[in-house]
Amino acid sequence: MAVAELCLFPLGTETPSVGKYLEPVLEVIRASGLKYKLCPMGTVVEGSVEEILDLVKACHEAIFRAGAERVVISLRIDDRIDKPLTIEGKMRV
Repeated sequence: MAVAELCLFPLGTETPSVGKYLEPVLEVIRASGLKYKLCPMGTVVEGSVEEILDLVKACHEAIFRAGAERVVISLRIDDRIDKPLTIEGKMRV
């Protein structure tokens, strides 16, 4: 199991407000079946690396369908095989 932080930045929009571009992305994340946590500056997801990369591709497509002319994607993946990795476990001090 891996934990990833995903952030999409739509560019080429007519306004600094980007909610209309990100709402379809959130719908894709919700529909993915992966465990996730929305954060102010991105979204954290939990799943296999393959599931996470498939999700990133689906989010990439969704933001363009929403009308963005350009997108920058920031993705960080933490994957380990020596012990279980979860969103909650990463948040423990």
